[in-house]
Amino acid sequence: MSTDYLKALREIADEFDLLLMFDEVQSGAGRTGKLYAHEWAGIAPDILASAKGIGGGFPLGATMANEKVAAAMTAGSHGSTYGGNPLAMAAGNAVLDVILAPGFLEGVQKVSAELKAGLDDIAARHPSLFSDARGTGLMLGLKCVEGVVNGDVVGKLTQHGLLSVPAGDNVVRFVPPLVITSDDVKEALEIIDAASVELEKDVA
Repeated sequence: MSTDYLKALREIADEFDLLLMFDEVQSGAGRTGKLYAHEWAGIAPDILASAKGIGGGFPLGATMANEKVAAAMTAGSHGSTYGGNPLAMAAGNAVLDVILAPGFLEGVQKVSAELKAGLDDIAARHPSLFSDARGTGLMLGLKCVEGVVNGDVVGKLTQHGLLSVPAGDNVVRFVPPLVITSDDVKEALEIIDAASVELEKDVA
């Protein structure tokens, strides 16, 4: 999704006095190289849903809102069985300590650029399998061409020792840990390339 699209949504919401809500359960907590993906567009939603990464593996979710919207839900007006769970809050604080440490998000941006460039190269060298690489930060994918099933590619990658998942629109999805290194990226790209060579023989 383009940043222009997000900016236009913000403008429309403001013009017609609508609430703008973003679901950043997957794209938040540093996944795209910013704390939250909408920051790339330079705008902010009225309500933000966040989970998964903010707990660093511990079950944790949060709904954030601007001051105007939050005023509609005062303390005690909403109950939750696990809301404010001390262990979950401690996990969330520990995750934020890491993500917000100086240089961490810049490191995500650097290594994700290396991975994206490598995936672009693989798509260009294996056009019988992939049409393009897409995504932002460490939320990337290879779009399979018609006739190539993303699940088959995922299976081949697994045989070579690389875990990935099939995603919508026939995409092979890559969402590595935010602490992935340049050496990890190099190894992953070598595996993807080797698997692609084998797959090309199957579709030839």
